[in-house]
Amino acid sequence: MKKLIIANWKMNPQKLEEARRLVSSLSYRMHLMADHTEVVICAPFVFLPGLMHHAGHIKLGAQNLSWAAAGPFTGEISAQQLKQFKVEFVILGHSERRLFLGETDSVVNAKISACLSNQLTPILCLGGEENAVRDQMKTLVTKQFNACTKDLEKKQLEKIIYVYEPVWAISTMHKSTPATGEHASELIEHIHTLLAKRIGEGAARNVKILYGGTVNKNNVSEYAKFANVDGALVGAASLESENFWQVIKEFNREAIHRT
Repeated sequence: MKKLIIANWKMNPQKLEEARRLVSSLSYRMHLMADHTEVVICAPFVFLPGLMHHAGHIKLGAQNLSWAAAGPFTGEISAQQLKQFKVEFVILGHSERRLFLGETDSVVNAKISACLSNQLTPILCLGGEENAVRDQMKTLVTKQFNACTKDLEKKQLEKIIYVYEPVWAISTMHKSTPATGEHASELIEHIHTLLAKRIGEGAARNVKILYGGTVNKNNVSEYAKFANVDGALVGAASLESENFWQVIKEFNREAIHRT
């Protein structure tokens, strides 16, 4: 199974020219990795039209969508609006949307359904909640997983990309502390177990489960060395082309090593 590296640019960069430069700096090199690694750039909505013809070997994603197909929802964006700009993936349930914008598990659940109904791939983040405690992450992840995937069928669960992203490990959060590779691997295995109970062990092993939480060139080997870490959701480091490239290369190297 290919490794998957997802860039979450959040509300960055500030100019389309910079966004194009970042994409172009990676796109021409990605043909070297295409056999073992995929890369997705989740850019701000306003940049997607300007990136769709520059992505090349890189796929495009969004950072949010509405649960509604259309209508009077000021400031929202629909699945069909995203798809016209070659968007294939959408980040949902990110801790920043939960903490700062009040997004709940039930809202995330509705957005996942909207994604799947429109043949978009949801990237479901688990591990973000105010005052989350390191030694209670399995309880939190279980709660979020069950609520966010409520009433979804086996085929739908198989189409989701899951990300363990503990809020206390995100560099932009107050007093953040990095997670060890052992912790990331343990929680990813826990997500796998939750998934296997719903869709079976064999099917669960074919679903990608990533780690997010301040992954960069300096610590990527800490996570990539674990076989059950299928890739990474990368924040700040994805805005530095060489930093992000080193993350891609390390996961690609591990993928080749296990082939």
